[in-house]
Amino acid sequence: MKKSFSLLITILLVALSLVVCSGKSSSSQLTMSPAKAKPGDTVTFTYLPADKDQASREALSLYVYSYSTELPKVQAVDLKKSGKKWTAVYSIDKEAYGLVAKVRLDKENEDNNQGKGYIFALHTPEGKLLPGHRAGLALAYTSWGQLVGINQDLNEALRLTEADFLANPDIKKQFVNSYLRLLQATKKEGWEQKSKDFLEEISALPDLDDSTLVTLYRFFAQTGNQEKAMAMAQQAQKNPGGEFFQIQALMQLQTIQDPKERMNFVKQFQETYPDSRYTESIIGMITQSMFQEKKLEEANSFLLDNRLKAQPYYFYAVANQASQEGQTPLALKALDNGISLMSEHLSNPDKYKPAYYTEEEWREEMETSLKAMMLSLKGNLLWKQGQLNEAIGSLRQAYEASNGQQSGISMDYARVLLENKNFEPALQVLEAAARKGFTGSDILDLLKQAYAGARGSDSGWDEYRSALETGATEALLQELKKKMIRQPAPAFELKDIEGKAVKLSDYRGKVVILDFWATWCGPCLGSFPGLKKLVEEYQKDQSVAFVFVNTWQDEANKEQVVKEFLEKNQYPFYVLMDTEDKVVADYGVSGIPTKFVIDPSGQIRFKSIGFEGDTEKMVKEVKLMIDLARGK
Repeated sequence: MKKSFSLLITILLVALSLVVCSGKSSSSQLTMSPAKAKPGDTVTFTYLPADKDQASREALSLYVYSYSTELPKVQAVDLKKSGKKWTAVYSIDKEAYGLVAKVRLDKENEDNNQGKGYIFALHTPEGKLLPGHRAGLALAYTSWGQLVGINQDLNEALRLTEADFLANPDIKKQFVNSYLRLLQATKKEGWEQKSKDFLEEISALPDLDDSTLVTLYRFFAQTGNQEKAMAMAQQAQKNPGGEFFQIQALMQLQTIQDPKERMNFVKQFQETYPDSRYTESIIGMITQSMFQEKKLEEANSFLLDNRLKAQPYYFYAVANQASQEGQTPLALKALDNGISLMSEHLSNPDKYKPAYYTEEEWREEMETSLKAMMLSLKGNLLWKQGQLNEAIGSLRQAYEASNGQQSGISMDYARVLLENKNFEPALQVLEAAARKGFTGSDILDLLKQAYAGARGSDSGWDEYRSALETGATEALLQELKKKMIRQPAPAFELKDIEGKAVKLSDYRGKVVILDFWATWCGPCLGSFPGLKKLVEEYQKDQSVAFVFVNTWQDEANKEQVVKEFLEKNQYPFYVLMDTEDKVVADYGVSGIPTKFVIDPSGQIRFKSIGFEGDTEKMVKEVKLMIDLARGK
């Protein structure tokens, strides 16, 4: 799950100036010439791969992300081979503050400078570091850096922003929102007074744009300074069609309960602000309210009426809830609408593709996740209706769209194949899933059926399964070795649910599994049965410690909520309370659950985000991570 304005990410940049990151911390090198390029220049990138497999490839792509004050724009550039090197020519956007790049090796692999990204500063005509380069780059450490492999680091983002402000005070009003949010998120000593001083400083500046006025209004209102908030609203009157009043309209929509009034509001908003970027948000809000009221037929019709501004996912959401309510015909209708809309999006990338995705990445994301989800749900609904052949076709498409990476889809596809006595195809699907590490009891039960059906008996099954599991474990081990990192674990001191102070240094000499979670987080709760199994298995091993850090818990009585949750579910977890959400920020966590595996010397060796839904695979992964962190 996501929290606040950051996404997924943790790594420090070394040099304050951040001139060029030219591969010193990576075995490969990516350089830019001229090194002190300015916006609008045409530059040459040179890539020198150290890996022999990379050097022998016939085609490589360079993804260059041009950033300023918002999300970046990406351009894919073909790297042309010249001896041992690869080169590409690139024209820098005139509005850019800096560039970040990665090398796309193939669909499965990329070189992102070992999680740092290849970072290139831009300069003024005089050769000085461009104002806004560092503050703009800070946004990569809070939001979009995952696109290029940059790990989240809110403290580094704050440092970069303040360094840029110190050197270039004139850029402050371009980064008002990001800076105030950083102060709130990191909660450094004196942050509240610093926020107030910054608000006063910026609000006194002339010619503030709508975006800045919106931010100032919101923060003044939050701090109880209604006089200043209204002064910002008064300034916004100069642009009645601007962003300020569009956001005010959004806030008004949240107070409207009557369905007819909401529909009239949408119509009026679109007439008043025909080009508003908030129309999609309004459609989402209306659809969500219909979900809550269980008006699913109306939601489907509303989305159809506004399909040009709707996202295909909304149709999937309608279908998913309709299927749970037993409204199968409506669910199938919504899925067909969503699949049709997604096809329309995919056929018109210039209109629908976000600027921060390359077309290749965007298509992969749309097809492997959303398309696979919709086709999978459709296949299961058709199966329940007894339409076996149609179900097989839909689930086959879902399996192909997901590239066999989702165990649930693989299992559903295998089940319909088995029901149709297509044993050999089912065996291939399940064997492929097992080789990816999905060797839970459910998959193995299905695999045994497919094995016996394809071979005519289950003779030799035990040997087959053993060899398959051994191979899957070895493949998983090799994959985990590639993901190993080495970063100092940020020190902290927190209190447990009984009020006892605990430091990370108390666990020196042990392998620590640090799990960030909250009681409201569905994926966190989904992972807990597996974590319970691990805690119980290692409870007598004094060299391993499981520490659960509760964070982003909104209730005032956090400790009581957590205690009751643990007691109700009988989880034997040792929980520390990150009541001020400081440690979660220090660890660069933007989505929970997130687990860190820390070795006995205090180095982070693994960072694992989310929960795939396969408990047994997660248990196996964590055990292998523990062994690797021990140096085995």
